[in-house]
Amino acid sequence: MSANVVLTGRFEEKDRKRYFHLPFEVPRGIRQLHVRYSYNDQIDSDPLITGGNTLDIGLFDERGIAPGSRGYRGWSGSEKLEFTVDTEWATPPYRPGPIGAGTWHVMLGPYKIAPQGLEFRVEVTFNADRPREERVIRRSGTPTRPSLPGAAERGWVRGDLHCHTLFSDGDSWPAEMLHAAVEAGLEFLGVTDHNSVAHHPEYGTGGGAYPVVVPGVEVTTYHGHWNAWGTDRWYEFREPTDAGVSSAMREAVAAGAFVSVCHPKPFGPPWEYEDVRGFPAIEVWNGPWERLNATSLAFWESRLCAGERIVALGGSDTHQLRAEHHAKLGSPTTWVRLDGDVDAASVLGALRRGESFVSASPAGPQLYLERSGDDACVRAVDGAGVFVALVADGVVASGAAIASRDSEVALAIPHDARYVRAQLVDARGNVLALTNPLWLRER
Repeated sequence: MSANVVLTGRFEEKDRKRYFHLPFEVPRGIRQLHVRYSYNDQIDSDPLITGGNTLDIGLFDERGIAPGSRGYRGWSGSEKLEFTVDTEWATPPYRPGPIGAGTWHVMLGPYKIAPQGLEFRVEVTFNADRPREERVIRRSGTPTRPSLPGAAERGWVRGDLHCHTLFSDGDSWPAEMLHAAVEAGLEFLGVTDHNSVAHHPEYGTGGGAYPVVVPGVEVTTYHGHWNAWGTDRWYEFREPTDAGVSSAMREAVAAGAFVSVCHPKPFGPPWEYEDVRGFPAIEVWNGPWERLNATSLAFWESRLCAGERIVALGGSDTHQLRAEHHAKLGSPTTWVRLDGDVDAASVLGALRRGESFVSASPAGPQLYLERSGDDACVRAVDGAGVFVALVADGVVASGAAIASRDSEVALAIPHDARYVRAQLVDARGNVLALTNPLWLRER
């Protein structure tokens, strides 16, 4: 079947990392749209790969393209060269629903542009009668929860705050991610597909034999990413400027979402919005520690030293469940202290209070910090043979070797410190666990 609408054009270097909305008309009586696009010199979105073109795509329906519009049907980046939106179903991460008559828009974002330019062609076919896409599920049945050490102190539970499915650029379905989360020993799971909340209904609320689901979205812009949890909507990602990101973050916080900067490190991708402030958290640890997380730690520490009371958290950023060499759920693990039942609101409340620490895996090590008079009391569990350091105002003030499986040490707090935090470090300098700060005084 030939396309009903053909949109063509060309992008030059001046258009790079901007979004363009191409209008097309949809007549009455349409029940399905099939969109296919192509462009020259296609390369992967990996920032290390250069010399060619990468073109992102999204779709808005007749309800418009304004920020927060209910007309937003989805964004798939450069992951899919074709997709279908039907009244009954849609290719993830796109949303199904009525195909209203009026002006729709294909959204294009040239992420990379080759020296010779980027020429594109978009074809839209009405009522192509594409069959519902088959799902291949590789993780099914009843998952087995591993035998892990329990929390050493009452009320603490473990989870992973960052993962991706086929509703963005992952390789598995939400049900499979929940299955894997059980097998990892997690008690809550933050779900954060890129620029989409279409995965939320697939996950449900979790609970019971499965981890509690903390609904979220990774707002993916061309100069940095940020997560928002406790939200059921998308936030503006098309204005990759300090002002645009600040506005979107403020809107998310005002709506009750908990917001965190994602992986501010090389190839994270990095966070390039120097003037954005007001975010309550930073993903200090993303994937295994060796993957340049020391840079993210320094990013966080510099803001603590400036007096910004920002919470540290971690997330595995799992995309691939079907490939052994990729980061796995719970690497790292974020632990939070709850007063009652495990639910999404309680997890977010603990994060807002900074009642959390991050460890290398669901097995630990566990690290607890509290103040007793002039001392910082540190308890390390499953950290035998490593070193605990007390960091005060960005500088290691003191430390001690951990000799046994469950050790408590008292480390003197410098008299003029504004905050202290603790971390466990191995012989190679890798961080194995870190706490949030204890704030001792104002500026």
